Amino acid sequence: MVEMRDLNTCLVADDLVNFLSKHYGVSARVHSVFPHAVNFQAVEELITLTNHGDITPMGLIMEGDFNFSALVKLGDEFLLKTDAMVAADGRFRLHITEAQIWQTAIYSGDVPLKVEEINNKRIAVLEWLEKQEKIGLLPLLTQLTGRQAVSNRTDDNVYSRFIGADLEAFVNQIEASDWRAGLKTTDKLVGFGVGSTPSCDDFLAAYLAVFTVAEGLHPGRFPWVTEFNQAVAKTAQNQSTLISAVMLRHAANSKISRSHQSLIRACLFEKYENPLVFANQVLQYGATSGADFLLGLVCALDWYRRAAADILKEEEEVQAYL
Repeated sequence: MVEMRDLNTCLVADDLVNFLSKHYGVSARVHSVFPHAVNFQAVEELITLTNHGDITPMGLIMEGDFNFSALVKLGDEFLLKTDAMVAADGRFRLHITEAQIWQTAIYSGDVPLKVEEINNKRIAVLEWLEKQEKIGLLPLLTQLTGRQAVSNRTDDNVYSRFIGADLEAFVNQIEASDWRAGLKTTDKLVGFGVGSTPSCDDFLAAYLAVFTVAEGLHPGRFPWVTEFNQAVAKTAQNQSTLISAVMLRHAANSKISRSHQSLIRACLFEKYENPLVFANQVLQYGATSGADFLLGLVCALDWYRRAAADILKEEEEVQAYL
């Protein structure tokens, strides 16, 4: 008989705790394995186990330095319990009860920065991005942000050249508050790129996340956000990878990995560190995923600071009239 090995987690996402409480005894199978992360598919969810400093929605961090490729393989079955995940073959049990709980929601009542301060943070991230290697969609940085006229782009790639016009159309449509046109354009963007999370999905994840924060900070001002976000998430179910579709569904519901969450908070709320600290962490994500998200974020922040300025101006005009 194989002796069961007990392993411990140090951090668990609040949505996973809730999921486990409602799915006792459900089977989860290994969907994908990487040296420092493994994804388990359970029902319509992905549970992500890592052994490094970051955590995702429906995720948990395991204590110890393990190579997951040597620990599990595709198709391995686990049984879910409220306090643990147990390998069906009895090799090991992953305990959850002692882990701290991470709150996945991006907006939790923090005090927002003033519009000019948000713009200063955005510009700081933008100027920092201009100095980074032009990977993924980053060759489109100047084209999408209007920092300067597009000139000789010798550092671009086939993906950015092909999708550049559609991304620019999307950015302009959102800036013009034409969310229906923007939503239609996302049909061309969702699933475009390579890897577990295609480039345009990472770009859109930043927008969906910022949209949810805008909706939370200004109730009733952006009534289209829920419809827009859920439509993009639904499209991803059919057009993108499972990992990416789950990521977009989380972003549509104001949840994203902790480093990305910290970056967004540092750009929008008071009492957070310099956003460049978190931007550097996000940039390390995947081959180009972090870079693609960062490009989406600086574009989405530009939309938000303009929209927030318009709301503030309108409120000031109302107060002056009263």
